[in-house]
Amino acid sequence: MTRQRTELRAFSVAALDAEQLGAPALCSLLNVAAPVQWPPPFNEEHVRQWFRAQLSAHPDRALWLGYYVLSDIDGRTTLVGTAGYKGPPDAQGTVEIGYSLVEAYHRRGIGTAAVSALCAFAFADVRVDKVVAETPLGFVASRRLLEKCGFRLTGQRDDPEDGALALYESRRV
Repeated sequence: MTRQRTELRAFSVAALDAEQLGAPALCSLLNVAAPVQWPPPFNEEHVRQWFRAQLSAHPDRALWLGYYVLSDIDGRTTLVGTAGYKGPPDAQGTVEIGYSLVEAYHRRGIGTAAVSALCAFAFADVRVDKVVAETPLGFVASRRLLEKCGFRLTGQRDDPEDGALALYESRRV
C-alpha cells in the first residue's frame, strides 16, 4: 500500500463559515479538491459552532483546536476529514484528541498519519504529559488505529449520545 502525503490545516473562522455553505465553498477557500462526500462523522453543526466560538473567543488557541485533514488522492490534494484537540493542555498536562475521516478514505494510512501528527505536536509542548482519546466500542478500526499509534486502552464509559466508549491514552516517553 502506498502512503499518501497527509497535511493538517488549522480551522479558521473563515473556513468554518465557508463550511456552513457546503463542501464546495470550503474546498474553494482551502484550494483543495472536494471529497466524495462531506461531512465526515462527528462533524455536525453543533460541533462546528463550538469550534467557531472557541476560535472567536480564544484566537491564540487555534493550534489547540480543529484541523482539516488533507491528503493526496489521485495526484490532487483533497479534503478527507477533520482532526484536532478539545483545547490546550489542562493543569494535569492532558490533551484530548479526536479525528474523523470520510469513509471512502479509510484504510489508506491517513488516519494514522493525522493522529501521529497530533501526538507529535502535543508532545513537543513541555506542558503535555498525556494525550487521551475515546472512540465508540464498536469502532474496531478506530481502536486499532489508536493502538498502532501507541495508545493503550484504559477503560470505558457510557455517553448519552454516543453509547459505550473505549478510553485510550498515550503518555510522554
